[in-house]
Amino acid sequence: MIEGIFNILFINPNSIMSGSEFSLLSLLENIDRKRFNPVLLLPEEGPFYNKVNEINIETITLPSMIRFGERYRISKLPRIVNSLFSLMHIIKKKRIRLVHSNSPRASYLGGMAARLSSIPSVTHIRDIHLSPFSHSVKARLLGSLTDTIVAVSSATKNSILNVTSSLESKIVVIHNGVNIQGLDNRPIRDVRIEFGIPKNTRVIGSVGLIHPVKGHDILIKAAALIKKFFPSIKVFIVGSTLLDGEKSFKKELDRLVKDLGLEENVIFTGFREDVFDFISAMEVMVHPATYPDPLPRILLEASALKKTIVATRVGGVPEIFVHNVSAFLVKPSDPNSLANAVVSLLNDEEMAKRFALAARQKVEKSFNIEKHVAEMSAIYEKLLGSST
Repeated sequence: MIEGIFNILFINPNSIMSGSEFSLLSLLENIDRKRFNPVLLLPEEGPFYNKVNEINIETITLPSMIRFGERYRISKLPRIVNSLFSLMHIIKKKRIRLVHSNSPRASYLGGMAARLSSIPSVTHIRDIHLSPFSHSVKARLLGSLTDTIVAVSSATKNSILNVTSSLESKIVVIHNGVNIQGLDNRPIRDVRIEFGIPKNTRVIGSVGLIHPVKGHDILIKAAALIKKFFPSIKVFIVGSTLLDGEKSFKKELDRLVKDLGLEENVIFTGFREDVFDFISAMEVMVHPATYPDPLPRILLEASALKKTIVATRVGGVPEIFVHNVSAFLVKPSDPNSLANAVVSLLNDEEMAKRFALAARQKVEKSFNIEKHVAEMSAIYEKLLGSST
């Protein structure tokens, strides 16, 4: 192993907080600073910028960067070229030895700058839905700009290989990890009090961005069925929209709640910093995604918090849970199956506890932050060793 501290540039295409950013934040918080010095590049200041600054990691903004939600177009070529040269200047000035792009979209810029600067690059793939790796030409281009592709699940890896099998030698699966000890030691605030929910009221909920593929409409339809058994059921929907185009979907959800007579049951909380307090308040955590969700971080965290889970059998979810052992896994877009699973768990406290314990044990073994950091560090060591 080569001695010294290596500067690694991490690139993220936005400064909002979602699962991708929380996963990168966990890596940055726990990486060995005596071995790796992380520097973060963002297009702008924002919540992610602030959180990284709080842990004393240098953060640079590059306003010309193509942001999440924007597309690379010919009309933006001058801006892209300007970003590329600016990034190469940063790499030289900060003596960066490796570039880690936290999304394939960031890798267009990060990978090219790394190639031109003769340093290795890593592309982290945290999505399947609408990923550039779902397009063969884009996948081959990104593959040529990347030394190692890190997929968060086998489902993510397989989605790439189904399109471009030639990249298999570059792909490694490294599951996300959560700080179990940190979750165990955190103080808990009873959010039921904030919303005036009596102690004996049954509470379920979901956490995540408000987006059509997240299945909130399916959860609301299931809630109408659950209400027949538990008339006072409360359903927390924790999260907000990310892009302007998703606001119309939120309005559709509001109409659906009204049409189904669930105004007293469904609670939209919007974006919350205290997500774990809401999870703690839930008896059943529901993840109703209708798309191939790569590896939902929120399910790892909920499992670490010993919550009982009902989730759709999509993407990397079966890599976390075994059906009828550590969770109920139901088919997507099926309110009846979702409702039946939730009602069964609310009616059987012993089964719910058994599922929660099994899920917690799986997270402790396979999805802890120490394992994640060790595997990522091994990738860095290998690439840095081969580049000298």
